[in-house]
Amino acid sequence: MISIRHFHADREPAPNRLLHHPTLHQALRVATAAVHQRLHGHAGFAAVQDGSILPSQYRQLLMRLYGFHVAFETATGAAPERSGWLAEDLARMGADGGMVDAAPRCADMPALDTPARLLGALYVVEGSTLGGRIMAPRLDGILGRQAAGRRFLLGRGAATGGAWRLLLGRIEAIGHDPHQRAEAVAAAMQTFAAFEDWLCGWRDFSHD
Repeated sequence: MISIRHFHADREPAPNRLLHHPTLHQALRVATAAVHQRLHGHAGFAAVQDGSILPSQYRQLLMRLYGFHVAFETATGAAPERSGWLAEDLARMGADGGMVDAAPRCADMPALDTPARLLGALYVVEGSTLGGRIMAPRLDGILGRQAAGRRFLLGRGAATGGAWRLLLGRIEAIGHDPHQRAEAVAAAMQTFAAFEDWLCGWRDFSHD
């Protein structure tokens, strides 16, 4: 016999059920919301957003991003995709190969030694490309209207959304396992923390 309490629990409105049983994507979003919001206010990104960044400052920001993504690709064994995009942008901004090679690398990358931890970190790295296409046109003042100099921000272009949905599918495939959920969330938080700390020194490297 089904009790009234049981019946009403099964009939609970969908929004409330989501609060009790969030998807892994929702759990990741909630866990990283604070640092994500802080990064929106990062001085370099804010200057890109409002179109006030100077060419020298933009190059410093690219250098810092390069140092993070090289370290991430090394830690995960990934192909040098984002670092390649950044190297292309840096060349457009007047940085030669020696300057790029001299850029410091992030040394505080968290351990990404399980599939779940890797997916948590990819949630951070892949998610960062979603806002890039919005920011890219804000650089028209220093780069003109051509795409040169903003290859990193443009990411995969029209394929960005599809890549993001594919990653979310992989994330939700492990979402039923409590241990893997915990690993993914922890890695996402640690990766975001490493990224935030690393970007604090975005003006430290200068080679004019």
